[in-house]
Amino acid sequence: MISTATSPVHTPAAIPITVVTAATIRSLRTLLRSPALLVSPLAQSLFFLLVYTGQLSTVGETYLPGGSFIAFLLPLILVTGVATGAGAAGTLVHQDVSSGYLDRLRMAHGTSAPFLAGTLVATLIVVAFQQVVTVAGAVLVGYRPGALPGVVAMLGLMLVLGLAVALFTVALAVRGASTSSINLVTLVVFGMSFFTGFFAPVEQLSGWMRAVATIDPITYLVETARHLESGAALEAAPLATAVLVTLLVAGALACVLSSNHARRNR
Repeated sequence: MISTATSPVHTPAAIPITVVTAATIRSLRTLLRSPALLVSPLAQSLFFLLVYTGQLSTVGETYLPGGSFIAFLLPLILVTGVATGAGAAGTLVHQDVSSGYLDRLRMAHGTSAPFLAGTLVATLIVVAFQQVVTVAGAVLVGYRPGALPGVVAMLGLMLVLGLAVALFTVALAVRGASTSSINLVTLVVFGMSFFTGFFAPVEQLSGWMRAVATIDPITYLVETARHLESGAALEAAPLATAVLVTLLVAGALACVLSSNHARRNR
């Protein structure tokens, strides 16, 4: 009699989920061991929050009838923090590419997608934590949140933006770009945020600044975040949705193309 031993069969979804979980935990540990990646975006957000509210809150409330200047400013503070924090995904992947670790994982498992997904998940967890701490800091300096669902929706919108930024940084890292090139994604979003209605509503701006703010896609993300937080009508939501969908699709496509290029050339 010939006996045959059967090996356990894994479903197609079981292995990627396991690998993604392990990659997420590994990335979280790396972030915890890298204070600059973890603390710098948060420190930047809190610094801007303290300086701007300390110097401009009294002035700002004069042209925001019935509104809070801190509540008006908070979405933009979150945008700059998210843009900086999400860049950590590209930094982590760049380290793995430079050391050859990602190529070894690709050879062992046939794909690097689960490992990249784990890095993205870990980055979003950290970005979410940074946002919550920033909102808590805003409360300490006088911010009074509106309805909780609106605040949660605002933070969710910021997380989607963070995912889009992270996708682009990961795509550049997989492609083998330098750290300065990867950081350029963060700098672009960070810089564009200052050409929105940063300190005043867009309709109160004048000249070339109003024109630039009107065509700046970050403007519509910020306006939607403000409307979500305050419970106002979501007038800018359709354009904000279009911006986010475009960024997510472009970022995911960039990651796929970069992974295919890396598989062919390494």
